Amino acid sequence: MQWRGRWRQGLLLFILLFLPGPFSVAAADRAITIVAENDWFPYASDQDGQPVGMAVDLVRAAFAAAGAELELVIQPYARCLEGLELGRQAGCFNTIREPANEARFLFHAAPLFSARILIVAPADSTASGLGPLDLEGQAVAVTNGYTYDEPFQSSTRVDKDVASSDLAVLRLVALKRVPYGVIYEQVMAHLMSQHGGELAGNIKVVGVLSQPDLYVSFSRIHPDTPRAIAALDRGLALIRADGTYDEITRRWATQFNLVGGN
Repeated sequence: MQWRGRWRQGLLLFILLFLPGPFSVAAADRAITIVAENDWFPYASDQDGQPVGMAVDLVRAAFAAAGAELELVIQPYARCLEGLELGRQAGCFNTIREPANEARFLFHAAPLFSARILIVAPADSTASGLGPLDLEGQAVAVTNGYTYDEPFQSSTRVDKDVASSDLAVLRLVALKRVPYGVIYEQVMAHLMSQHGGELAGNIKVVGVLSQPDLYVSFSRIHPDTPRAIAALDRGLALIRADGTYDEITRRWATQFNLVGGN
């Protein structure tokens, strides 16, 4: 009867090694789940339950070019990052690749895009040509939960007044509650177009804080992370080579151009 026992053990080993189990659908055939943040238009936002924005278009185009199936979902940014640390999804965007984020997440090689962060002030301010070091000793409105690149991000010499949203940053500056605020350029262009009645003539650009690269951040523990990073890097290279990348970024820049933001 020993041969029967050995035969059964051999059959079990064969099943475990070579046959797909109920939870081992071939990884290459499984859609990669990436989360887009829901409230950062025109880069990524929720519009009628669908992810919309320049970064959304870039991610979709890159994964399509790489031949990888993508499932895009929408979440608030903080929950999006929490999901990465818990391994609920493979990726989340948009994230600056700075030291604190490097410790928490993995990143692809080439950035998804770069974006200027502007320094804004009340319209009657005499300031101009400011940079990050000029904000030391000043009160500066920032958006809750955002990272702003170094040296501003970790500076203890800037009095950061945390606002609930980008629009709240602009309102604080326009009302002269703070002398300065920082905001991404195309986000400001969108908000000025939507809230010109209260903001136009009350706020102006007085400098550039930085122009950081932004990425899709990836979970350190999700099983799809390695192939997701490989697909995104491959896809970004392909859409840069065939002109798709430039077409997408140019189209969004044309729609949300901040006159006087240079």
